Formats: sequence, structure tokens, C-alpha cells
Amino acid sequence: MTPETIALQHTPIITFGYVMQVIISLLVVLAFIYLAAKFILPKMKISTSGKLIKILDHIYLEPQVSAYILQVGKKAWLVVASSKNVEMISEIEVE
Repeated sequence: MTPETIALQHTPIITFGYVMQVIISLLVVLAFIYLAAKFILPKMKISTSGKLIKILDHIYLEPQVSAYILQVGKKAWLVVASSKNVEMISEIEVE
């Protein structure tokens, strides 16, 4: 064995500088994801406003279940929507 081979066998593959570079890179990526989720994604929210149908109010009942009050003209309905189906609960009066 040559002295170079012995020297290469004793040097660590992962150095302190390498570990710090990985940690700093990870922090930069996490900061970018946080800023994108906090500021950019809410501005990209697509809101469709219909001419005939309006959503007067909505509430989340469970993780995949929501209740909506939909208005068409002068009539309104309470509707519950889940990931599997949509059901009209009742017609309600709107002022």
C-alpha cells in the first residue's frame, strides 16, 4: 500500500463543512416553501364568481365535509357536500 492509499482510508467522507452545507441548504429550501405557502399561494387562489349562483356562506363541519348556503335569484338552500356526495338539507329564506 502506498502512503496515499493509507491517507485516503483514514480521511472521513463526511466532513463538518459538508454537514453544515446540507443543513444550510435545507433551511433555505424550508424557508422558501414557508414563504411560498404564506404569501404566494393565497394570492393564486382561484375564486369563481357565478352570475346566477352565489355562495352566501360556508362552514367546514369535518375534514372533508362542508355546509354551504347557495342562492339562486331569491331562493336559497342549505347544502352539505362531502368527498362522496352532495345533499340538499332544506330551502331557507334569505332577506
